[in-house]
Amino acid sequence: MKTSRNLRVIAGTSFLAGLSSSIMQAVWQPFVLSLGAPMSTLGLLESLGGFRGIVPALIQPASGWLSDCLGRKPLIALGSLANFLSISFYALAAVTGDWRLLLPGVILLGVGLASRPAASSLIAESAHAGRRGMAYSILMASWIAPGVLAPALGGFIADHWGFTPVFLLPLGLESLRLLLILWLLIETLGQTPGAISSNELKRVLVRVIVPPRELRGFYWAMAADIFVWGLGGALLFGMLSQTYGFTTFQLGVMSGLLSFVWALSQLPIGRLIDRYGCKPFLALSEALGVLVVGGWLVSAGFPAFAALHACFGLIAATWVPAQQALLANSVPPKQLGEAIGRLSAFRGLIGFPAPYLGGLLYERFGFRAPILANLVGVVVTLVIILLTVKEPSLAECDR
Repeated sequence: MKTSRNLRVIAGTSFLAGLSSSIMQAVWQPFVLSLGAPMSTLGLLESLGGFRGIVPALIQPASGWLSDCLGRKPLIALGSLANFLSISFYALAAVTGDWRLLLPGVILLGVGLASRPAASSLIAESAHAGRRGMAYSILMASWIAPGVLAPALGGFIADHWGFTPVFLLPLGLESLRLLLILWLLIETLGQTPGAISSNELKRVLVRVIVPPRELRGFYWAMAADIFVWGLGGALLFGMLSQTYGFTTFQLGVMSGLLSFVWALSQLPIGRLIDRYGCKPFLALSEALGVLVVGGWLVSAGFPAFAALHACFGLIAATWVPAQQALLANSVPPKQLGEAIGRLSAFRGLIGFPAPYLGGLLYERFGFRAPILANLVGVVVTLVIILLTVKEPSLAECDR
């Protein structure tokens, strides 16, 4: 069956993407700081690219709409190509010692996220509404599973042989991923690709700043979440390396513990989301965040931060599939790519300054200032979720 084959292909390519990302995950922020960039510059780079950056915020509405017009496969392939070019610039920066080469790298990383609306739409099109929480969980587990060991491996390599070798293996993995997408992925849009209208594209971009009425509370909760976690959590590894002298191997172990808990809990949580709904797990995720960030404020040693980062795996496992499934269940299938892009843009436009502001707070007041701001924001976000997020019934989803 075409859809089951595509899910296997996406699961495989997600595994490769997760392996590539995980190898670099723990070393990225110490690497930037090692090139002489201050914490505020690290925050600026995080604000440009990555899932909370301004670049994907600007590009995903258009890429989501294009995936609804042209199909899912071209956008997924474009994302993989952009990731390959992004890693190439990271490797070049490591060789030359010039952090400015990271700027085109993080911009291309943001361009690579153009594929997210298309990939999320493909998954939603391949699963019944009552099984989407599980479907997203399977794909997320494929992406996160390599993170159990790969970050520690990346940190070990960086500690012993420098940063350059850390970026060479991901280049090969991303090449393989692109080949699999081009060779094996089958288009599943379910309609004949339509013509591209510049006027319709303009309307799509205008709609970014106006959340759909029925999803207004959901939009604001998602935007609040990405902003508050950008203040502290987005810079955690860089701050730990500068404040407490954590090595890249230690940071890799922390990342591996998060991935282990995330991978272990993702599928059971996916089943619970399908059974009990998405909103309770969004609220649970944010409540767990209060405990973890509060722990950051009172911790100083590696064992405590490692244990707290393991708990962070539950925050991710409860948040990601619940967010994706609630949105997929709330919009017509043929508009899902655009809807995912619109939400990503809305979140990104509000959240992108946060890492830079967090870097400034760190430089002015030290480690606890951005963490305290993160903690207050998580409490506010939890209240927003409880009071404003509405979830459609399964009868409304099956339209």
